[in-house]
Amino acid sequence: MRHLLGLLAALLLLGAAAPPDEPATLIHGARVFDGTGSPARVRDVLIRGDRIVKVGQRLRVQDATVIDGAGMTLIPGLHDLHIHTRRDAFTSPEVLAKGYAAYLASGVTSVNEYSIAPDTIAPVRGFGALTPHLSLAIRLGVPHGHGTEYDYTNAITAQVTTPEQARAAMARLLPLRPDVIKVFADGWRYGRDIDRPNIDLPTLTEIVKAAHAQGVPVVTHTVTLDGAKLAARAGVDALVHGIGDAPADRELIRLMKRGGTAYVPTLAVYEPQEDRKFLPAEWARLQPDDLEREEKRMGQPIAAIAAYDAKRWRIMQENVRILHRAGIPIGIGTDTGIGGVYQGLAAIREIRLLTTLGFTPAQALRAATSVSARIMGQQRGHGRIAKGMRADLVLVAGRPDERIEDLYAVRRVWVSGREVPLR
Repeated sequence: MRHLLGLLAALLLLGAAAPPDEPATLIHGARVFDGTGSPARVRDVLIRGDRIVKVGQRLRVQDATVIDGAGMTLIPGLHDLHIHTRRDAFTSPEVLAKGYAAYLASGVTSVNEYSIAPDTIAPVRGFGALTPHLSLAIRLGVPHGHGTEYDYTNAITAQVTTPEQARAAMARLLPLRPDVIKVFADGWRYGRDIDRPNIDLPTLTEIVKAAHAQGVPVVTHTVTLDGAKLAARAGVDALVHGIGDAPADRELIRLMKRGGTAYVPTLAVYEPQEDRKFLPAEWARLQPDDLEREEKRMGQPIAAIAAYDAKRWRIMQENVRILHRAGIPIGIGTDTGIGGVYQGLAAIREIRLLTTLGFTPAQALRAATSVSARIMGQQRGHGRIAKGMRADLVLVAGRPDERIEDLYAVRRVWVSGREVPLR
């Protein structure tokens, strides 16, 4: 906990100062998991500025700061494809920096942010602290649909019901330069509440067409089999929730492959509370207010909907297995910001959950790095350790590509070549 508070203070100080000219950094003798699927090998990695400039053996650089990586594993920074910051984050730089510190402390160096108003995109990009790389979203949905609750007005979630309205909304919103479009396409409320309206195929297709014309990916809140098929028909880039009402079938797999649609199941937010047992390493990373909340929750009676939630959970787990076996790209996202899903920590938990569903530790790490970057069309910038890639790197004690729990042992983090002070 002390090192997280120290990191928060350091981030604010780092962000306030002009970045100095950075000398070279040589990470020497670490096992390098490069994110490509190749086995980890002992290598040296040279960083200069914000880029990886060389990966090799027995590198010698006179002006470099040398980091001893012996006995540790160097991995690409993790990319969480589904987060929400707290609602007051944009009125309080301290609160915003606190959340970003938690991501960085867990090795998450890139995030997709889905809870900002369109007119805050430019100010957030100018936020004066060292942060994960932010892919900022513009949100669209239908009137009274999911994504319009909780005071998310039309100013935050643009509401459209026809292709013409979608076209006009995209013409208005795309000049704000979002990194991603999120569409609340599916109104199923999991059997807990009255279902909300769904978007129709022509309207969603128009959104995708306009976004793709500008090179902007589109993801959807999609939680049903029918909703997933509609989104895949429209050609969205990813479904950023798990399908929980029915098993994935051959038609869905065919549509996803044809449309190039990936799957981001956000298991961490759907894991039943009675199954959500924290490891000691996870307890140690909880912030005080989160720790108090978890202690109060422990031992509380499970609501009557627990059996239904358990059934949905089994379906979601099986759908990860089905789509993984079918070769559908699967990335990681957490829905951080929802109760019990904690910043940074949840990304590691999401990776761990994948290893219970047919992924090897190495495959799960690849999902969290190079696959997630590719889903966003950012594979040329990050997600792998190779010459020319952005120097978003995490040095971990142990072998997380063989034992995923070692991922909790983050020792050093670099974002665009700048080391994040963890203590």
